[in-house]
This record gives sequence, C-alpha cells and structure tokens, in this order.
Amino acid sequence: MFALFYEPRHRVVLVRVSGVLSSEDIATHDRVLLPFLADKTDVRAIYDFSSVETLAIPASKIAQRGQRPAIVTGRRVVVSSDQGGAEFARIIADEQRAAGLAEPTIVPTLEEAYVLLGLRLDATFEPVDLS
Repeated sequence: MFALFYEPRHRVVLVRVSGVLSSEDIATHDRVLLPFLADKTDVRAIYDFSSVETLAIPASKIAQRGQRPAIVTGRRVVVSSDQGGAEFARIIADEQRAAGLAEPTIVPTLEEAYVLLGLRLDATFEPVDLS
C-alpha cells in the first residue's frame, strides 16, 4: 500500500509503503510526486519503508532507478526495517553513491528521521490526494 503526506510548515513529504513494495508503487510515486512538487522548493522527504514485508521489484530495476537523480532534491531519509524495504534502500543508496548522486540517509526508526530533518514528533502531515 502506497500513501503520500505533506508537512507544509517544514516542507517535508512523507512517502509510506507497507506490505509489498512493487513496481506499481514506484510508478504511483512518480505519477503523484512530480506534479505535486512542481510548485514547491526546498522540499525534503521521509520514505517510510518500516512496514514493507516483501520486495517485489527485481534488483536490476532498482539499480537502474538508483542511477537516476532523485525526484526530491532536498535531503531524503529512508526508514527501513530488516525486511524488504532495507534491500531496496541499500541498492538505491549504493547506486546513487556510485553515480555521484546524493544518496539518502537510512535510519531504523521514524523518530530518527524526524530528528535528522528537525521535525517534532507532533509534526502535522496532511494526506495528499493520489488521484
């Protein structure tokens, strides 16, 4: 399941994926996030993959994705457990580093992501319409 939220005061998008992380989630991310960010500047992101149980994207496709610049140009923090989201985050970070691109920071908890981005735990993330 893919969900997108925005915290306007701190200009942070929160992408949350749970269950199976699939190619469809990546396509939804691009389809929704590109137009959403079109009129915004200095946006940062949290990718919460802590509830991803299974990765359903071939490693070669993830590697190709990691070789391209990120859609969010500000700091990106990935919250990842030891399950499927961790593999995705690691491959993306490795490929972006190898391509000379800014890689995301990977942390084990949402609280750590908030700290890195200077957010308080009571930050108000508003749902973004995915249609």
